[in-house]
Amino acid sequence: MDTTTDSGPAPHTAGDTGPGPDRVPVLVAGGSLSGLSAAVLLAHHGVDCLVVERRSGIGPHPRSRVLTARSGEVFRTIGLEPAIDAVSSRPSGWFRARTLADATYTRLGAPGDPTLPISPAGSRLCDQNRLEPILLAEARRRGARVLFGRELTDFVQDPHGVTARILDRSTGRSRTVRCRYLLAADGTRSPVREALGIELQGRRGEPRFLSTVFAADLDPVLHGRRPTAVVFPGREVLFARGTPRAPLWEYGIPDIPLVGGARDEELGRFARDRLRRVTGLPGLEPDVHSVLRWGASAVVAERFSEGRVFLLGDAAHTMPVIGGLGGNTGIQDAHNLAWKIAAVLRGTAGGRLLDTYDAERSRVAAHTLWHVLATARELPEALDPETLQLGYLYPDPTGGPDAGPCEDPYHPTGRPGSRAPHLWLPHDGDRARVSVLDLFGAGFTLLAGPLGQRWLPAGTRAAAGSGVPLDVYRIGGPPSSPGDPRRAFPALYGIGPGGAVLVRPDGYVARRWATAPQTEAALEHAVREALQQPAALPPEPVGNTA
Repeated sequence: MDTTTDSGPAPHTAGDTGPGPDRVPVLVAGGSLSGLSAAVLLAHHGVDCLVVERRSGIGPHPRSRVLTARSGEVFRTIGLEPAIDAVSSRPSGWFRARTLADATYTRLGAPGDPTLPISPAGSRLCDQNRLEPILLAEARRRGARVLFGRELTDFVQDPHGVTARILDRSTGRSRTVRCRYLLAADGTRSPVREALGIELQGRRGEPRFLSTVFAADLDPVLHGRRPTAVVFPGREVLFARGTPRAPLWEYGIPDIPLVGGARDEELGRFARDRLRRVTGLPGLEPDVHSVLRWGASAVVAERFSEGRVFLLGDAAHTMPVIGGLGGNTGIQDAHNLAWKIAAVLRGTAGGRLLDTYDAERSRVAAHTLWHVLATARELPEALDPETLQLGYLYPDPTGGPDAGPCEDPYHPTGRPGSRAPHLWLPHDGDRARVSVLDLFGAGFTLLAGPLGQRWLPAGTRAAAGSGVPLDVYRIGGPPSSPGDPRRAFPALYGIGPGGAVLVRPDGYVARRWATAPQTEAALEHAVREALQQPAALPPEPVGNTA
């Protein structure tokens, strides 16, 4: 089936960009953090997409708080860092106290952001309900369609695409959308995943917690302190939310039998009583914005794709809130998948490239979840958050021995399958500086050493031969810009002065050479290999085909 039908015209409603296409290259089910990230990143690569979200709009509850350094790098690459900075703050640290009014707090962990020496972005505290509007606006600005109040009710895939039925929840009318690929970002209870029969491995919904988001003047007991979070006896936690100019707070406590059977108004009274106790302000009258009961699932799907359907975010993995790695892992799912779909749709990559999504991201998710749980249980094997954010490795795309699921990001190797290491470089005649990561665009990037002048014509030939955009930079070779006065680049990336590194569009190393190429064709072959590119492949449409 490759036709479309509509049971009635879809009205233009608040928040819609129009009725939506009947045909689109990519359909995204779910318009929360992972789905909106996918929309922005697909649009960044020039792929038209439609996002359908069953809710009427972005949810008010802050939910995810931490934006890791790796997610910050993803959004920095596409120009969203200034907008995110405007609604976020930098982490100040976790503390332990008896009440918020204690004269001194006990610091938990090192002060400041330990990722700043190894990342140009660093970590941020950014509530999900503040980040999602930025992603929504950017997705629409770049041409993606995002429709709220729409629900994917069923779908069927065939060798050429997916036919999906979309329900307008406000009118009860349905329409059919034909797409090349379906991305399921529809949450931990993903109907798409369940329809595919993909099982989850792990535990769902246990243990349960109560979270209360509120506004209140806590300055009388804070005395100018602005902790990221304060842990109290009984596993109660108070998180700083919002921004310093518009502060909010979130109080969390393990769900208890009293709370389990309580009505909403009883939950509110319970939360207010607890807040007065942990803040040390017996007369506190908090402005409670929301009270939410939720379960902390720890699950990973047994596979992340089937045919032309791909799982990402909570549909593929759900993690406890420790370290804020769940939502960030979903952002990086989208980052990994978007460029691959774009390359296949354009005909510059073979279909087997999409098989690498499951191979790469399922391993990262399972490894991250294990260490999040190990941290919760205070096991000595638990890795530090910086390694989980920036040190994970994909299988070596050149077929070399597997180096394991991660490496120390403070001592990166530059090996194939690793995140390209960050290095500040002087730029524009020493008047500014850029990170090596800032050089990456929507295509492949070749970083050559200071004596790698032979890579420049090789890059031109490879781009022409493969049909793939390829930017080439000679780092530190006069009159090159950016420079490398300390000659740190070759050693950081594990090459000699005449060597080079080929970096994928998602910032991961695809291939490296210690010395100059014996033939210029070597680079073209490496690009083709990284794309699983056959000798000839008819292109599929990338833009709207309606």
